[in-house]
Amino acid sequence: MINRHNHLNLEAIPGNYQYDALNRKGAIQGQWHKNRHNLISFLQFLQKNDKLLDAGCGSGNVILEFAGHVDYALGIDNNPACIQFLTKQLENKHINNANARVMDLVRLELKGKQFTKVIMTEILEHFSEEEGKKVLEQIKSILTPNGKLLITTPNYKSPWVILEKLMDIFNLSPKLWGEQHLTKFTPNRLKKILENSGFTIEKQGTLNFVSPFLTVISPTLADKLSYFEFKHTPIGNLLYAVAKPLT
Repeated sequence: MINRHNHLNLEAIPGNYQYDALNRKGAIQGQWHKNRHNLISFLQFLQKNDKLLDAGCGSGNVILEFAGHVDYALGIDNNPACIQFLTKQLENKHINNANARVMDLVRLELKGKQFTKVIMTEILEHFSEEEGKKVLEQIKSILTPNGKLLITTPNYKSPWVILEKLMDIFNLSPKLWGEQHLTKFTPNRLKKILENSGFTIEKQGTLNFVSPFLTVISPTLADKLSYFEFKHTPIGNLLYAVAKPLT
């Protein structure tokens, strides 16, 4: 996760947080993270000649999983611990076509660089709506004319509203409601901010409805159900959208 407000404590989020969560096999949190990867595969979002930016990369799970599927990958996050962790993982795994940089999405420092694909997973909700629009406009500026953005964010027309409040009550994460999550997206609100930022929606849906919770019974069934939910479930706990820059 990328944090961009002074009241959020970067040091409270270890650099390996998302990596460890993903690799908790058979755990709800692990399947929650894995389903993001399943979504990328389901959408066939990445191609071999792509230049990929993971904006708000956290521990770099997307980069580590998909660097071998693209020409080049860059992960950015303004938590130095995350970038330090990802850089070390890239070295240990001998991944030579990927890099990691400390950077804030509010002040993108990528002049002259162009990407064919950008991924933002659970990032936009951490901005105010006005600031989020500026971030999306910056993302648009570094996308190629035929490039695409894949974005996921909590769905506030789903059971996520209950889950988020329970997580806050039981202190299962840094406080979300009104502190980390500043903008609460519904399908229409996500569509609107993307269109107002110069994008057109190519595909929209939801994920993580029942699938993550099924993993405690059968990870295989949880995986299969995740693909069904991408196509058929309108009230998943996360929204996703694939968007293209308007030309």
